[in-house]
Amino acid sequence: MSNARPLTQKELDAHLLEQLGFLEASAASFDAGFEGEAKRLAVTLRVLLHDTKNSNSLLGQIGMLGHKFRDTAFDYNPENKMPHGGLVFIALGPPSTRYVAMLDDLPEPNLKKDVEFDEWWNKPVFVDSQHRQLSRKQLILVAANQDGGAHVDPQLDGTYAALSKDNALGWVVNDGKGETQMDGPEKAAIRQIAHETLKTLKPGYSKKPQHQATMLVGGVSIVQGASVQTPKAQPIHRGKKVGRNEACPCGSGKKYKRCHGRLAG
Repeated sequence: MSNARPLTQKELDAHLLEQLGFLEASAASFDAGFEGEAKRLAVTLRVLLHDTKNSNSLLGQIGMLGHKFRDTAFDYNPENKMPHGGLVFIALGPPSTRYVAMLDDLPEPNLKKDVEFDEWWNKPVFVDSQHRQLSRKQLILVAANQDGGAHVDPQLDGTYAALSKDNALGWVVNDGKGETQMDGPEKAAIRQIAHETLKTLKPGYSKKPQHQATMLVGGVSIVQGASVQTPKAQPIHRGKKVGRNEACPCGSGKKYKRCHGRLAG
């Protein structure tokens, strides 16, 4: 546009405050139970973070993409034999078994890890059972551009669709009557990305979830040893002590020691 003028620093700063307000309002709505708000979180994150040939991210215009970003994800281990969900935990009911964002309720190392933006934006945070990977960037852009954030496409990116619609991580819930697939983890992951962004841009920002769960499981990794598979590095948070011979709270019908208790050993 021939009559276009650049925004002033004051105007850019005002846009940043506005976008952070959007982020916090959508996060509060998500936490209150409307998890569809994750799609609007994705749109705001796209505005803040994503550069293209034809548009510039707000943080890029302000010069803030050179800052380090808070990285709360568990790092992907290529030797891991299990699907990787670095940004989400599984909350075992009641009221239901589901993926959740842990916000600041994480092991200490995950709360103080800062990395360069490009690493944070592009590192894999999901690796599914077919070894397909999704980064924060891919997750945010598909949710915003294809899956209802700013647009609904007639087709979805295949890896995102497998994760969000087709249980590509492979976890199931057994209620004693049969197995059902868990809903996708993408919304909880987007909520965690919004939390990381707020912690990066607002010094001192902190928030913990209010999960009503018996047990929370995350960061599970199994790697191939010399002749056996050995569980390694599994942070597991429990709402209350579960006896080894009691029924596992996940609803599998197995004793705890032969189900999720094996991961806690």
